[in-house]
Amino acid sequence: MLLYRVFPHLATSSPGEPGHPLYVNPGQGYGRWDNPDLYHLAYMATTPEGAVGETFAHLSMWSKAMLAHPSIEGATRMLGAYSLDDKRLQCLNFDDARTLLDRAIRPTEIVVRNRHRTQEIARNAFAENRWAGVAWWSMHWPSWALCALWAVDDLTVKDVTPLPGHRAMYDAGRILGKHVDVDNEIA
Repeated sequence: MLLYRVFPHLATSSPGEPGHPLYVNPGQGYGRWDNPDLYHLAYMATTPEGAVGETFAHLSMWSKAMLAHPSIEGATRMLGAYSLDDKRLQCLNFDDARTLLDRAIRPTEIVVRNRHRTQEIARNAFAENRWAGVAWWSMHWPSWALCALWAVDDLTVKDVTPLPGHRAMYDAGRILGKHVDVDNEIA
């Protein structure tokens, strides 16, 4: 399975260091599926435009300025493509009615941004000891499938691509009705 994420890239970084495509900040813990006492989590999408859209949806205008990542000096946001052996590792899919029914979870518990509840749901899924993470749909565009992976060590980097000029920037921006600053070559 191919997965994508936008991450702060620093070409000189080594595995385990900020700026590397596989790096996950150990201080992370405020996301809706995070449980840092149990696992580190990488938020991913199944399409490049899903990764871009989820990352920048909160911005009304998209320009080169949004690609800088000030917490890592010299880093710029890039699009990473990763593979996960989905024959061996599966995400618990909350877009599946049987998954919700078996766990007595209402769809609104997945949709509503109630961090306490979604973190509890993720903690329970992790305790089942059979999933690589959890999957659900984007609140910004429900056709975008998203994954929160705790099996980060099982990811393989396939590609790292600059975002300016990438088709995913144009597609995500169009879908979300964003103003994309073409003068700065974002789309």
